Amino acid sequence: MCNHCNSSNSFIKGAVFGAAAGAILGILFAPESGEKTRKRIKSESEKLKYRGLEALEDAKEKIQEAEGKLDELKREAEPIIENAIEDVEDTGEDIKESIVETAERIGEKAKHLKNKYFRGTK
Repeated sequence: MCNHCNSSNSFIKGAVFGAAAGAILGILFAPESGEKTRKRIKSESEKLKYRGLEALEDAKEKIQEAEGKLDELKREAEPIIENAIEDVEDTGEDIKESIVETAERIGEKAKHLKNKYFRGTK
């Protein structure tokens, strides 16, 4: 996962946790009756639930954007990689042909030298 995604996730987690902790502490230390406190806790938990769902949706959208960008990069990179592979294969063929030609020349030269210096020997 990219660094940007990690920092976004950390921020979202911190924001949700901070909001939850603040809401709970605020409710618990408020001078109200038990019934009012329970209603406030329920109300605040509903708010936090929706904030969490919104943060989740935002994260999903960012992930989908990142996936789209990765797909686009993959589409752009594929022909470049294919061309590079073809170039390497072509270069390999050129080297192979050069080696074969050199070996043939050496063989011809060896044959010529053998005939020149070892004529009539077995």
